[in-house]
Amino acid sequence: MNYGDNKPKYIRWAIFGALLAISVLLQNSVGGLLEFFGARVLICVPFCVAIAMFEREVPAAIFGALAGALWDVSSGVDGFNTIVLMSLCAVCSLLISHLMQNNLITALVLGAGSVTAYEIIYIAVRFWGAGNPLRQIFTFYLPSLIITVVFVPVCYFIVKAIYNSYKIAE
Repeated sequence: MNYGDNKPKYIRWAIFGALLAISVLLQNSVGGLLEFFGARVLICVPFCVAIAMFEREVPAAIFGALAGALWDVSSGVDGFNTIVLMSLCAVCSLLISHLMQNNLITALVLGAGSVTAYEIIYIAVRFWGAGNPLRQIFTFYLPSLIITVVFVPVCYFIVKAIYNSYKIAE
């Protein structure tokens, strides 16, 4: 079997995997490199969504699971991020391949929607029956959502440049 024709795809996937690992490290660093006024940028989610916009459904879901597993390992959560990011990436890839065009506007829509869905699911799972989480929602989660959406175009253009550099000739 000759894998020479798919070499750019494998290089692109390796770069995407390294990019996701770096994004998880930056996001969960103790020094707060991506933390502004107590709100943390969830940079892993926009990178996962951007990768899902350029890959098919199965590779997108695998990249989401990889990023989620790295996030789970670094934060001590048992599988939550893996399941949520895998599902979000699969849905985003399906939407791009069947309903939407791949451009910056859809990247903003899917990025903002995915971060919002992630945070709603996280709050629902974490604060289920825990009383009143409104203070944390307005002091951490809502500002994190807004700051993360600001980074969506940056993530989109980085992933687009990598994809275009290692595209398979058709």
